[in-house]
Amino acid sequence: FVDARKAVDVKVFANPAEQAAAMRPGLRRLLRLTAPSPVKAIERGLDMRTRLALNTNPDGTLAALLDDCADAAADVLLREPRTRGADQPPVWTKAELADLVQLDRLLPNGFVATTGVARLPDLTRYVTAIARRLERLPHGLAADRDRMSRVHAVEDAYDELVQALSPVRAAADDIRDIAWQIEELRVSLWALQLGTPRPVSEQRIYKAIAAVRL
Repeated sequence: FVDARKAVDVKVFANPAEQAAAMRPGLRRLLRLTAPSPVKAIERGLDMRTRLALNTNPDGTLAALLDDCADAAADVLLREPRTRGADQPPVWTKAELADLVQLDRLLPNGFVATTGVARLPDLTRYVTAIARRLERLPHGLAADRDRMSRVHAVEDAYDELVQALSPVRAAADDIRDIAWQIEELRVSLWALQLGTPRPVSEQRIYKAIAAVRL
């Protein structure tokens, strides 16, 4: 993936070093193009004094500064720990990209039918939990990174399970329920005050995964 500013190109390189150098900026651009940009909303929310103060910055303009900050935020997501080696990019598949863009995972096209009417209130909690995480993020980066690494470990175990199953079996209700348990785990880690409809923990999820493997 190569950053082409308004798009992302696909290019073949002569060696891994050149590929790695281009891949990170390319992934950042892909993430920025996939997720809604916060730049205009943030700019509108600033009072005039703050806007004037921030207009004097090394990036040149307030819009350029906010765009720079959005790039840095994307880099934080791309550096989140995964089981993939540290020297390898965190995104190779559509599913891995969707994992980074949280709302796209929860709210894809046709999300009402995919979620089911009975779970729509749960979906509201999940999105609210994401907002709570973002509110707390500046005050606890290390704790957030620890929580996310725990979620990623559970997600990796779940992904391995799904890949080992037939498409029909992977779509079964008990398998989908494990995915919902992972969403509830996120709520319990970042927004416990929102509550969960049943007890949830990493151990319970691993146990459910193990039960399917038997």
